[in-house]
Formats: sequence, C-alpha cells, structure tokens
Amino acid sequence: MSKLRVQSFAISIDGYGAGPKQDLEHPL
Repeated sequence: MSKLRVQSFAISIDGYGAGPKQDLEHPL
C-alpha cells in the first residue's frame, strides 16, 4: 500500500492524478 500511496502522490505532484485519485494534500 505504501508503494501505491507514493505513486499516487508523485502523479498528483505532476498534476495528472489529481482527479480519480484524490488526496488529502491534493483535494483537486
């Protein structure tokens, strides 16, 4: 799960995973 979380976070930083995989730090 840790790896999945890190991957999702990295994608969010890129501004690509900020949609289907919302995060606490990236609610967008």
